[in-house]
Amino acid sequence: MNLLNYDNFYLVGIKGVAMTSMAQLLIDAGKHIAGSDVEENFVTQEILEKLNVKIDTDFKINLPKKTDCVIYTAAHQANENPQVRAAVAQNVPVISQAEAVAQLFNQQRGIAVCGVGGKSTVSAMITWILQEQGLKPSFSIGVGNIPGLNKTGQWSPQARYFVIEADEYVINPQQETKAIPRFTFLKPYLTICTNLKFDHPDVYRDFEHTQQVFNKFFAQAEKLIINDQDKNLVKQPCLTFGETPEADLYLKSYRSLAGKTISQFVYQDQTYNLILQIPGKFNVLNALAAILAVAQIDIDPQQAVDTLSGFQSTKRRFEFIGEKNGVKYYDDYAHHPHEIKAVIAALKDWCPDQKKIIAFQSHTYSRTKKLFNEFIDAFKDVDQVLMIDIFSSAREKVDLSVSSTKLCEAIVSKHNLPAHNLESIQNLAKYCRKQLKRGNVLITVGAGDIYQVHELI
Repeated sequence: MNLLNYDNFYLVGIKGVAMTSMAQLLIDAGKHIAGSDVEENFVTQEILEKLNVKIDTDFKINLPKKTDCVIYTAAHQANENPQVRAAVAQNVPVISQAEAVAQLFNQQRGIAVCGVGGKSTVSAMITWILQEQGLKPSFSIGVGNIPGLNKTGQWSPQARYFVIEADEYVINPQQETKAIPRFTFLKPYLTICTNLKFDHPDVYRDFEHTQQVFNKFFAQAEKLIINDQDKNLVKQPCLTFGETPEADLYLKSYRSLAGKTISQFVYQDQTYNLILQIPGKFNVLNALAAILAVAQIDIDPQQAVDTLSGFQSTKRRFEFIGEKNGVKYYDDYAHHPHEIKAVIAALKDWCPDQKKIIAFQSHTYSRTKKLFNEFIDAFKDVDQVLMIDIFSSAREKVDLSVSSTKLCEAIVSKHNLPAHNLESIQNLAKYCRKQLKRGNVLITVGAGDIYQVHELI
């Protein structure tokens, strides 16, 4: 099927970040959009309201009469969703979001960013550079919003480049033995992998399985860029970025000041000075990945450096929420131990003299259980840990063998840190209002709905 031959699309699970991005692409292509999802607000709410898309909150409602294509996502039963099954019964063409976006991506010179931690930010950085250089790229990035761009998806039919956040999760998690990674359908010119780590234990057996999936995807690109620490895990020839001189582009120095990070990097024997408005060494490394990427399409590193000085990150990526009664509040999407460690290191750099409190909502029982020991160690460098109950996926069953309470107990036992499970967003908000003091810093962390606590504080 040719996606652009259809005019009236219905997106099942439209509030998800990838689907909201898809909606923007289709609207840019002149298509009519409607969709369905649960009632609660998502991080995409602001964009969806601007798009003025009609959203049904019942997956059993009839499809609009003019619907000639239905797009579904891995959430809400994927292709087993009642509306998707109804479309099939009515001979309405059905396609996954991963296949749909790939049809557009593969028409242009594709730049795909994958990996565990950093792929949204690197995708946004590359897009930001291309946009500021006047190239008007197509792009699809799985975040709530991107300040300065004010959209997360753009289809530019005449564009040379399409930047995409390439997701390793699968399109059909219910079919465990036949699960297809979402990035399978992409045929990139250039692939960038930020970090190669084990994640999604509900669909991947172990790290070896993860490596196999990523290496298969890497082989689909003409060029590959890898974090230098992962180069021995990769079968294809590649360029590298990292912290050692062995990398093709490497970080030479790094320091953090109030409101900015200052670093130097070396590329092709030339040293560059990089100043960012966003915190953390991990974001500097994200920037290095983006700079190395655009260098492969003939954008001078100094131009990229100058452009990134105005980059403001993305929604839910070390996002400053505000200050109230002398307490600073931040929010981040980090949900893997590797990502949490990086966020905490950035918090220490950004707020060195303040009491640092992290409020965490673990995402899925399977990840919490499989990476339990890694989670215990991820929090050791903060002053206090608060948690709420695990955000369970609709795709999995409750697993009473693992819980936020057990994780807190393990943190107390191993690291002698104050760690408490407050169970709910409401209890967390109440605690913050009563217990946090002037000079404290609190960052909410997790891929669930913990960010909503900021509206209650």
